[in-house]
Amino acid sequence: MKLDLVEKFQKTARQEKYEVINALMVYKLKKGDYVYNHVQRMKRYVECLERLNVNFDEELVIDMVLKFLLPCYHQFIMAYHLNNTGTILAQLHNLLRTTESGMKKNQSPTSTNAPVITIAQNKGKKMKGGPKQN
Repeated sequence: MKLDLVEKFQKTARQEKYEVINALMVYKLKKGDYVYNHVQRMKRYVECLERLNVNFDEELVIDMVLKFLLPCYHQFIMAYHLNNTGTILAQLHNLLRTTESGMKKNQSPTSTNAPVITIAQNKGKKMKGGPKQN
């Protein structure tokens, strides 16, 4: 009887691990979703797996969070990897929230993601005082 219970529990735990890992691996931040919710959900998946004796290194969790961000966070990810000084997940979470709020402030309802060309203002104007002399 005891052996049957242990066997059933192991199968259930293994199945639960599989389901949580699968959910973790397919979960990606969707356009319009908040990065706060994304990181919170990723943390919940990792905590669930830790309860099932699947331990993750903090760096691996951070890499997974970064991997499943939208392409608009590419510049943030590059800067994060260049300036990484042993950030923990909570600090990354705060950095992402700050970045997200900055991105939302810079977007206007009519703006597109098209590149902007700047034109020099002084081109074609005559300089006062003539040319420079050495």
